[in-house]
Amino acid sequence: MVESRTAYSVVAAELRRQILDGTFSPGSRLPSDGQLRETFSVGQSTIREALRTLSSEHLVRSVRGVNGGTFVTIPTVGHLGSQLEIGVTLLASADSISIDNLMEIRHITEVPAVGFAASRRTDEDLERLRNSDPSLRSEESSFSSHSTFHQQIVEASHNPLLEVVTIPLFNALQNVVGDANAAANIGTTVSHDHSALFEAIVDRDSMAAMTLMRRHLDTVSAYYQSFDRP
Repeated sequence: MVESRTAYSVVAAELRRQILDGTFSPGSRLPSDGQLRETFSVGQSTIREALRTLSSEHLVRSVRGVNGGTFVTIPTVGHLGSQLEIGVTLLASADSISIDNLMEIRHITEVPAVGFAASRRTDEDLERLRNSDPSLRSEESSFSSHSTFHQQIVEASHNPLLEVVTIPLFNALQNVVGDANAAANIGTTVSHDHSALFEAIVDRDSMAAMTLMRRHLDTVSAYYQSFDRP
């Protein structure tokens, strides 16, 4: 019998372990509340709190109806990225990490990402890249479109884990710096860099693309330092 004071957390911990070790695979249904009560020798309120804890961690979801129940969540790139973006933004806002920290990670992830994009890109990827930043079509662009361009490069790398790590970091940086500040006085430089990156990806020149991305991030990093807190 689980102690009542910590019962729901103990139940949640055991179910979490079974989800993470594959006992309950993504998309599978957990045992019914009655079965869980019997297994853990606890009451309904304890099971309810345990499942609520797992739901807050986005490990399970509840479905109503005849075929309903509690199901193990099937993770998506967007969902995992959203959680990371929120956490990184809060860390940055609390001065736990700096803009320099964020830019270092962008170097680590985006330089190889653009190399993969150059070697793996499809015609559809090129079209999405071309449409992501108006400056590639000789039109005025914005920081939002700059962000979209980088996101499309990462997606063109065709590595979902790079998407999970890289895109939230870029968005967190945007949240910290702000659109207006980030776009001011750097638009022309960014547009020129994006054009060169796009051409390297078109040419499938991975080495040139990585060199250009490294230089581009160096330029952007130096500019962002003026917005970092002392």
